[in-house]
Amino acid sequence: MRKIISLFICFLIVSEISKLLAQQTEMKLSLQEALQTATDNNRQINKAKEQGRVAKAEFRQTNSVFLPKLNLSHTAVATNDPLASFGFKLKQKITTSKDFNPILLNDPDRIENYNTKITVQQPILNFDGFYLRKAANTKMQAVDFTTARAINFTKFEVKKAYYQLELAQEAVDVIAKSVETAKSALRQTKHNLEQGYAKEADLLSAKVHLLEVNNQLEDAKNSQRQAGEWLAYILGLDIQTTIVTTDKLNHVPSLLQALSESDEGMRSDIMAYKKSLESHENMLKSEKMRFLPRLNAFGAYGWNDSKLFGTSANNYMLGASLSWDIFTGYKHAGKVQKAEAELKIAKFDLTDYQSRSNMEIIAAKRNLKLTFNRIETNKLAKEQAEEAFRIRTNRYKQGLEKTIDVLHAESMALMKKLDYINSLYNYHVAVFQLELLLEKVLQ
Repeated sequence: MRKIISLFICFLIVSEISKLLAQQTEMKLSLQEALQTATDNNRQINKAKEQGRVAKAEFRQTNSVFLPKLNLSHTAVATNDPLASFGFKLKQKITTSKDFNPILLNDPDRIENYNTKITVQQPILNFDGFYLRKAANTKMQAVDFTTARAINFTKFEVKKAYYQLELAQEAVDVIAKSVETAKSALRQTKHNLEQGYAKEADLLSAKVHLLEVNNQLEDAKNSQRQAGEWLAYILGLDIQTTIVTTDKLNHVPSLLQALSESDEGMRSDIMAYKKSLESHENMLKSEKMRFLPRLNAFGAYGWNDSKLFGTSANNYMLGASLSWDIFTGYKHAGKVQKAEAELKIAKFDLTDYQSRSNMEIIAAKRNLKLTFNRIETNKLAKEQAEEAFRIRTNRYKQGLEKTIDVLHAESMALMKKLDYINSLYNYHVAVFQLELLLEKVLQ
């Protein structure tokens, strides 16, 4: 019995461990691998692609402007209505001289008619439909550009989130080393206290400093977990997936060449606005063309019989229809006015968006230059703080420095290290921002 219970407990433990391992899958990704994963799995990208398919389907509907409409029907009727009964006999081609008897005409017997019919409607001239088709085509192209922009923006978010996770990981590493340094300082303070070189207040300061650095480490780990969950979400993965970045934050001075890049106005979002404007122009033309007549052809071929699906008697009809809505109670005039106003709004939107885009590009280039300069400044500050901490530590071991001064120097060195890696992150984000605005790879 004990063996069975022990086996059962082992089974439960193994199951729980398996669940934990399944929930916490580790995945090592380079930046390019992360971008490819987002392209395949990101929900916003997939949604944008489906919106593109919707626009294509709407455009295909406009094929009806020049393609025929074909209909097949079969109708079964039973009646003793005098007029219908005589008409069905004519259609079935079974009318005889007896059917003209007034008694039979006025009170006919019940008759059944089964009609199979094929009808064709062929548009010939529908000027408004032609421009409506052009409007649908340009709208489809605008949606394609919008989809491309959504993909580019998502890639920007992936790059930013990827390096945000890398930043968080490096911050954890830096603060973890600072914790070890704080522990060493605490041991040294205890030793100096025993030798009479330090006071109880110094020991208390060292303990408080260690607690503060430990708290910073916990905050950094929490930020790392949040950054990992956000990156997993953008990539379309389970947020329990532990992502390990393999690309590091590097300083690449050659990227300053991006400051000379210019916007050629071919960005997908700007092209989407231009295609939308073109679509509004075609919609206005379509509304104006509604004042012109329409010409359509039609034809029908049918079979009538007293039996189901019978084809004993056949007939056909061919014709053309010319229709012209001369006055529709200002309905068409109102639609034209609406289309004109929407076209003006589209022009204003395009001009405003281009102006704002140029302003954003100028600001992004300025920000890139600032973040580039801050890297070297923060690097020198980091090296100076590390050297100051090293000197104070050596003097403290010799009893020539106060504990509070050493702890302050260690805190300053930690802060400058974090400032330096933050400046690297900000520089990469500035590059990615300019890449998004120019839609050019600057690396």
